[in-house]
Amino acid sequence: MAELYALANLDFEYELAGGTLPPSLARRWRHVLRLLPEAREATCLDPGDWPGTVDGKLLAWGVTPRVLQLAPHQQFPSPEVVRQVNDKRFSHHLEKRFGVELPYARLVASLEELEEAVRDCPYDWVLKHPLGMSARERAVGKRGRLSDSGRGWARKQLVQWSLLFEPWVDPRRDFSMHFEIARDGSVQFVGHCQLVPDPGGVYRGNQVLPGQEVPGQALACGGEVASELARLGYWGPVGIDAFEGMLGDLAVLRPLVEINARYSFGRLTLALRDWLPEDWCLLWSHPKQALGTHPPLPARPRPGVYGLPVDVDPDGTAGTVLFVAPSAEELLLA
Repeated sequence: MAELYALANLDFEYELAGGTLPPSLARRWRHVLRLLPEAREATCLDPGDWPGTVDGKLLAWGVTPRVLQLAPHQQFPSPEVVRQVNDKRFSHHLEKRFGVELPYARLVASLEELEEAVRDCPYDWVLKHPLGMSARERAVGKRGRLSDSGRGWARKQLVQWSLLFEPWVDPRRDFSMHFEIARDGSVQFVGHCQLVPDPGGVYRGNQVLPGQEVPGQALACGGEVASELARLGYWGPVGIDAFEGMLGDLAVLRPLVEINARYSFGRLTLALRDWLPEDWCLLWSHPKQALGTHPPLPARPRPGVYGLPVDVDPDGTAGTVLFVAPSAEELLLA
């Protein structure tokens, strides 16, 4: 059997956008794909020091042109298709097609269009880079106001990109739905988890609470999105972010926020369930500051606080924390 290599190229979006992520950030997660059942024994490559090619099968976080160079003998979805479906402008196009977009959401291609969008929107707002991730590469603003910093960021980005303008929805419950698309185009629903953002909307973790279901409309929309990706020629893992919240006095369900046609921490959170008793609750927290050192998650854990399994974080450098318990109530006490 050919050796399996795993590449946690977390700079996936940056490469698609023509930039790079500091290698030190990606190196912390060098072994993280071992959370996947099919990758438990994989040889993990250093994202900052790739070899010329690999002589076995390659499992990558996401498909980019460099991934094709690393495994030229292996078939992958076209990087052009991967880039297309990960672009937030593509998600916006599908939202409009499915009739689920937020009011006042639009693409802007100039400062004049941005100023018009800000004037017309009766809510606070957010302006997003089409290939930004985890609340990076964005500007936020108050109702009817465009700050100098927001204008400066937008001016810089608009040289190369059109940007996605949206009203700010708050408070809200963020969640992600995860699918696997086979080479033959068939779609399998893997599961869902809640996203845990900080007050500024920056991603800080995922939690799995058995018994809390995804709204039916969101799940149906997610299935349609996955089928559309298959039709375009993408196969592999895909996560679809969604949320419920309040837009002023209006309750909204947004079943399609963005598409992550790659592996994700949400998908890996679902894989962590293999280490837990059936129907246990799990919170995987990525705090801004380290919360101390915790023992690695064992094969048969008790309720409590842990680090990642030792094979996934052998050096103890990930800086994340796992809270596990039989119920949501006990999870809060962990």
